Amino acid sequence: MLSALTIMEDPLKPKPVPLAAETVLWFEFLLDPNKITQHLQQTNPEPSAVELIMQFISMTPEVTFPAEVVTPGSDIQTSLSASAALTIPTIQRNIDCCMQLTRKQLALKILELKVATWLKWDLDLLEKNLPVAMQLGLLRDLCTVSYGRGLPIPLPNDFDMKISPTGNEHAARFALTMYHRMVLRIQLLKETALGVSRQPTNNGYHTVDIMLQFLDIPTQPSIEYLQQLCISNKPFYVFHYDSFITLQCDNLSTVQNYEIMHLISPEELRGQIQYELAHYYLFTKQYVLAREAASACNINLQSVRSQTFQFCHIQSNELEGLLQACGYGSHCNSLLQRFHMSVLSEYTDIVPILKLDNRAREIPLVNRRILELEIESAISAGLLKQSRHLEVQVATLNVVRNIFESGNIFSCVEFFSKYREKDYTAAIVEAIEDVLPHCTHDDKVALKQFVIDCVLHNVDGNQFLQATRSFGIFTDVDLKNLDLLLSIPTLPNSKLATLSDWICHSKMARIDIGVLERQLINCTNANTVRILLVKLCARAPGKPVWAINPNWDVPQPLKTLIMAMPVSFLQDFSYVLLGKARELAAHGDYCESVSMLSVLKSETQRQELGNAQLISKLITWEILHTQIAQCLEEWHQKTLDQQSLASRCKQCLGALSDTVPPRIEIVNNCAVMLLNLSEFQPLMFLDKRLPQLELTQAFASTFMEMEKMKGPKKVCRDAWELMLSMFLSVPKRVGPNIPACGTSLQQFLQRVRHQSVFGLAISMLGKIHNILKDDANHDLNLPLATACVAYARRCSGYSRKPCSFTRKPSLG
Repeated sequence: MLSALTIMEDPLKPKPVPLAAETVLWFEFLLDPNKITQHLQQTNPEPSAVELIMQFISMTPEVTFPAEVVTPGSDIQTSLSASAALTIPTIQRNIDCCMQLTRKQLALKILELKVATWLKWDLDLLEKNLPVAMQLGLLRDLCTVSYGRGLPIPLPNDFDMKISPTGNEHAARFALTMYHRMVLRIQLLKETALGVSRQPTNNGYHTVDIMLQFLDIPTQPSIEYLQQLCISNKPFYVFHYDSFITLQCDNLSTVQNYEIMHLISPEELRGQIQYELAHYYLFTKQYVLAREAASACNINLQSVRSQTFQFCHIQSNELEGLLQACGYGSHCNSLLQRFHMSVLSEYTDIVPILKLDNRAREIPLVNRRILELEIESAISAGLLKQSRHLEVQVATLNVVRNIFESGNIFSCVEFFSKYREKDYTAAIVEAIEDVLPHCTHDDKVALKQFVIDCVLHNVDGNQFLQATRSFGIFTDVDLKNLDLLLSIPTLPNSKLATLSDWICHSKMARIDIGVLERQLINCTNANTVRILLVKLCARAPGKPVWAINPNWDVPQPLKTLIMAMPVSFLQDFSYVLLGKARELAAHGDYCESVSMLSVLKSETQRQELGNAQLISKLITWEILHTQIAQCLEEWHQKTLDQQSLASRCKQCLGALSDTVPPRIEIVNNCAVMLLNLSEFQPLMFLDKRLPQLELTQAFASTFMEMEKMKGPKKVCRDAWELMLSMFLSVPKRVGPNIPACGTSLQQFLQRVRHQSVFGLAISMLGKIHNILKDDANHDLNLPLATACVAYARRCSGYSRKPCSFTRKPSLG
């Protein structure tokens, strides 16, 4: 019974997927070397050529063997990890002609080189499909077989060019050229190459360490070698598919057929090399050298366009893209290109280019509008030594181009309003006359409608009609109707309707009071407020001033102190200034807000005022609150003295024990400001019972511990636990004066400017997101996540959605 249970198959165990009938396994090519050609000649071979190269490289780990020839069958079952093939350890330089390789290893290397030759050593194809480590492995094998001896990658500075008897001069020259090409090309792939994970291998090497050595080698020797190769007249040979002879079981010979190699033309060689040099020069911002290399590449390839290439793999669209990037190419004379060149040369010939574009409509309208604004600002600032006539010309041509985009006059309102004092009629008529012969029927209809709108809505409509009458876009009926409409006298406009401000001469007191109240709401100057309040009080309004504008919100406890003052001008003046200062600060006008508060502070420092000292101190905290908001808004501009601001923040936090302490919002802002300025120590002495300061204190404590431990070790448990508790499905603490946890955290992050504090907070949010989502495929990789606690208890009680809502606006 027990044995029956033992041999019973598990019905839930996944069954292995059988291979397709046409799939060929890599070791079959060792058993039958001639099979490789039949396989590659298939339409869609399985595995593909690139996959075969990867398999062959992964099956040839670099392990040193005794210098003896081993038959292929003796070690074909050797099981080594495929990941060991990704390592590229340095091979000993003094190796004999056998290269210390088993026949299996040598056979696989020859097979991989044979497949790469089938692909004509197309480095673009290999870069797209092979990992960087395998690219270097293929390059190493090419150099090893071509020179007939083991070579290290990268090649040492004192590299010995000696070729062993089993190597070949033509093959070695080809391999060395491929090596120097790879040195330059891999500089363009640094980000991809360095993205390889540091996976340790069986023999203790790190792939990324070898790649770093390859990336750090100087590129100038490679550039010089390739330049000399372009100058040299020495024949250059590339491998033929039959140059590599696969090893046979019944033949111990390992000699390759280097006599069968393709001789390519110098133009093909130079074209490919100059193309890659131009790319490298562009990458290193050597634009003059890039232009020279691109031009040389184009000249060489044009001279051998009809030939079949064995070495060059440049597509026509790729060459065209390189030429355009370097300032050449067939599209260099396009209107868009000429437009950009004109902008670079201080708008030379910009008017003829825009006239041509009104016909072709190639340049995007947004580019033309940006150009118009740039010219306007440059002329106004005196940076452009051009007359205003150029500005009007460009704007007029843009108006005509805009006709075909929108087709109505309302999109040109800004133009007619801006240049109404200038004679733009002649410029518009000239631009329309220039583009009219190249217009389609629909374009002429749009032009006709535009001219009709201009005739009917402009003051000089008669002049405009006379100038365009001969264009042939109007019928006799159209002209008759236009003449009739222009003959109708216009209604006179009242002067009152054209006034920019409301001035009413009514004798009604309510209207006069309404005018003063409106002016009081709109004014932004303390002296103007004083004058208007005096006038308003003289009219004896029927409602208090705090009822004039509901947006005037005075914070507590200042509102209590002001309302307790005797009814007087000072009470009204204080309330209005406080309300307007807070309104201006909310709209970002911090300077006017501070100015109003400063005037009020000097006004309330009278000895006869009972609570003068207390009111003055509270106004001082309001000024500090506004300046903190300004400093956070303009953090990178540093418009305020941050050290002075930090000193005043400390004084504000020290006033928490006063009879009338600062508002909790001001205290919170002061704490965040000190955190941004790396003033962590004062935050440790604050009352820990204030929930609004918990986050600030937790992060200050965390960074003080990190400074002691000299690094982001796992010391942020307090901040971690506090942030984690904010995402409980049922919050622990709920009170009327305590904001929602997600909202308070988001407001905290929006005010944080300290780079390390913000980075740690975002890393914690990412860690919480990873734990709650519990999906390794969607984990967020953040720099300081290792400093966070690695797990959260009872994750089922937490909600991931508030975490995402808090994280996304903070990163945006």
